[in-house]
Amino acid sequence: MIFVTVGTHHQPFERLLKSLAPLDAEDLVVQYGTGSPPAGVSRAEAFMAFDEMLSHFREADAVVTHAGVGSILSATREGHVPLVVPRRHELGEHVDDHQSELTRALSDRGSVVAIWEVGELAAALAAVPERRHVPVESRDALAAAVGAALSG
Repeated sequence: MIFVTVGTHHQPFERLLKSLAPLDAEDLVVQYGTGSPPAGVSRAEAFMAFDEMLSHFREADAVVTHAGVGSILSATREGHVPLVVPRRHELGEHVDDHQSELTRALSDRGSVVAIWEVGELAAALAAVPERRHVPVESRDALAAAVGAALSG
């Protein structure tokens, strides 16, 4: 199963949602936010309870997410190297470019796979990094790495 989340930001993320069309829809669970629900996926919900989101992060074979800190941390805590499609200000997807900055910083550290052009998503999913075992004691280190990326 591939879990896709766009977060809860009020601006739609249609660029990411439309890029899901050529993927194996039977394998997709999508949290699509304020955008249009993607057609033909196995499950699509505008918003999900946090516990339900965590369950999808645990069960997923791969995670595709916006560059929200909570989504990235939730994915990495479950051993994923998430495919991150940052919302971009110049495309009207966010109020500024902090998601691009965070994606660059975490990608440089090897913590995420940055997807700058959504046309690259299918190829990135075909080569998704193997899920890592994350010992409980190192989960705080992941949070520290995200904190360091945020502080520059």
